[in-house]
Amino acid sequence: MRRLLTELGESGRTGALHVGGAPGGVLYLIAGRISYAATAASPGLGERLISSGRLAPQTWRAVHAEGRGSHRVGRVLLRDGWLGRHELALRVMAVIVDATHVLLQQADAPARFAPGERHWIGDVAGVELGALGHLTAARLRAVPHPRRPRKRVTATRP
Repeated sequence: MRRLLTELGESGRTGALHVGGAPGGVLYLIAGRISYAATAASPGLGERLISSGRLAPQTWRAVHAEGRGSHRVGRVLLRDGWLGRHELALRVMAVIVDATHVLLQQADAPARFAPGERHWIGDVAGVELGALGHLTAARLRAVPHPRRPRKRVTATRP
């Protein structure tokens, strides 16, 4: 799956990479850049905005209802002043990094690319695939692997 994602990025493709398996998910690309990622294993943008108290549930539902059909939820959030451009970019980036972290661990999961398929958020904060690989690699190093022995830390007394 990583090789396919790299190829899609390098060729500047737009569409959705559907990843099977458990938990599975979708990576959305615009011109080869990840514009959004979703998996049941990590919360999406709406869940994060509501749980943090940043948006009321009814506000999120209204924004989502207005923008989802035209792939403009991000633009509606900005237009109506619910979020600033940088805050939206950072929040979308956090969703992408968390979901991609989960999905890239499924190296042997079946994957299929749907050209032209777009996410309802729209194009607000694409992520360069190379940078995302670096961020995900750093997170993977920080999380103990079940088959990798943990380093033993010993305290020394003065």
